[in-house]
Amino acid sequence: MTKGFTRFAAPVVGVALLFSACTPEGVINKTKYEGRKVTNTCDQFADEVTQIVDANTGVSTLRVAEYDNSSQQGMFLEPGQFEQQGDMLYFRLINDLQYAKYLQKGVAVQVRVKYTAQEHLKAIESEPEGDLGILTVDAAYLAANKDPFFVYKVPTSKKIDGKQITLEFSVVKLDKAGKVKKVFCNSVEAPLGPIEPNCCTDKPYEKVNTQSVVQMPKIDIKEENYRYQGFTGSLDLIFPMSSTDFNKDTLNNAILNYISKYEDMGFKLKSINIDGYASQGGTVQLNQDLSARRAEVVKTDLNKHFEKLGRTDIRISAGGKGEDWDRFVQLVKTVNFDDKTRGRLLEIANGPQSPDDKEKLLRDEKLLLVTPKKSKLVSDVLEYCRHTYITFQFEYTKDRMYVEYYPSQIPIIAPALYDVARQKFVVTEYRESVDANKGLNVLNTLIDVNSNKTGNLYAMRSTYHFALNSVKSAISDIEAALNLDRDNSQYGMAALSYKTKYADMYSLSDRMRLLNDYTTYIAKNPSNTALTQNRAVMMEKVGYLSGALAEYDKLGASTATLLNNRGVARLKASRMTEAEADFKEAISKDSKLAEAYFNLAIVYAWKGHTDKTIENLDKAIELKADLKSNVCSNSAFKTVKTSAGFKKFCR
Repeated sequence: MTKGFTRFAAPVVGVALLFSACTPEGVINKTKYEGRKVTNTCDQFADEVTQIVDANTGVSTLRVAEYDNSSQQGMFLEPGQFEQQGDMLYFRLINDLQYAKYLQKGVAVQVRVKYTAQEHLKAIESEPEGDLGILTVDAAYLAANKDPFFVYKVPTSKKIDGKQITLEFSVVKLDKAGKVKKVFCNSVEAPLGPIEPNCCTDKPYEKVNTQSVVQMPKIDIKEENYRYQGFTGSLDLIFPMSSTDFNKDTLNNAILNYISKYEDMGFKLKSINIDGYASQGGTVQLNQDLSARRAEVVKTDLNKHFEKLGRTDIRISAGGKGEDWDRFVQLVKTVNFDDKTRGRLLEIANGPQSPDDKEKLLRDEKLLLVTPKKSKLVSDVLEYCRHTYITFQFEYTKDRMYVEYYPSQIPIIAPALYDVARQKFVVTEYRESVDANKGLNVLNTLIDVNSNKTGNLYAMRSTYHFALNSVKSAISDIEAALNLDRDNSQYGMAALSYKTKYADMYSLSDRMRLLNDYTTYIAKNPSNTALTQNRAVMMEKVGYLSGALAEYDKLGASTATLLNNRGVARLKASRMTEAEADFKEAISKDSKLAEAYFNLAIVYAWKGHTDKTIENLDKAIELKADLKSNVCSNSAFKTVKTSAGFKKFCR
């Protein structure tokens, strides 16, 4: 099968190349290659190595397969791909040396393999740098390792997970025993490098979006009670015809028995409004004056009462509203009139005429009769239009744990208003059965509007932000909770977990500080396994893959979550076969672990197994719809994107 070469960026175990000037004589050998005579020189060798350097240097993203290899079984390395299996490192280079041209007449190429930890990890790696050894590529090695393509195979008895690989090339002459007889081009004595490592930026897998599962610690969040901010109670005082007298016992009863009761419950009377009304009968102006006088006598009585109590804080307003046609219509609809009479009364009341003309129509049609016998219109309607409508506005003053006013007015003496006054609502941390947006709105009012800034409320709101994927807000709230309650280690551990889950938001230096924070918390909470698991995830997030894998070995990858997370660390360490096994085992333990399907899709994309990639993405998104947003722009799937079956992920 013929393969074309396309540049892809290197994975975490990448390649930097060193090359050298040559021995003074300059000529390596003269050979016959591809039907022509070739003189191999050190300058020519240096040029070829330079081309390899250029071809294999790139930004740090996962180098995936260029072709659909769905029918390919076993390990298949595209040019530029690396894979570790057990204690062996396998890799192919883009635009590799033309070994067959050199490896004649006892000439061999020696490849010295070194490893170096990323700069920010050198202080914590147990073996930050060292040699893997020298690989001698002679004619026999080439023949044994060239089918179906040439692969470098380097033993890795040392921990090189996540470290930078450096290759140094030398051209030598071997004797019959395989020992170096002469060095033509010695890259050790005259290095022209190293070039900058191409695998190890501060976010090596940023665009691949591997999915680790972070353990979210249980925070002891207490439920909170809140109530209505206030309510309005009403009182209707009925007056005799053409009179400003009213039953003061009714008003006194409301003040003494009900207003005081609500104030004892924490709802302070803030204002009273009095609207005076008159019934239909007499001129509009006469009724306007009468309604105003009715309102004023009630206001005078209330002022006297509250002045005696020293309550000058209560605002009392009064005004005349004239004839109460609204109540007239309401009562006509409910009183037991015959249909014809009710229809005519409503027609007049809702007509375009002036109030005086409407009253004339009522009299002319003998609907409005006062003597010698009261009509039903008078006894059941008009008598109840002679009134003052008083509203008492209450506000809760014991604390600011309230959200909104009760929306309706209820008679002040009604049991229903008492129920409103004692009504308490509960807000808790987010749960699946809760309306997240509604809960968040309540907490926004309690915290931001009413200034109930407590650690418990901030921690509670963080769970709603987290449920709604408002990551920065969730982290901000849990940090606010921690600032208010420094002794609450749960807040600190939760903040650490949130930041670990979304570590790609942070700079490398910030992530390194988070890793140090884990050390502090684990020292105080050595038995907290969630902390230890999350520290392993953070190690992976900073590129400390050898540390992460060692941590998983200690934990014992026995759960689906741990297997998935170890698989991510192995994937980033180019242990693709081992990562694949981890993701498969994680799925066998938990068939609903969406993250494992997503990560398995990345492995299959690396291998070029298009059909399996799409199959696992389908399953991942079916289980967790949010993962779809991580697919279309994901650099791991850049080759799979050409498949017709992939287009559904980009809609």
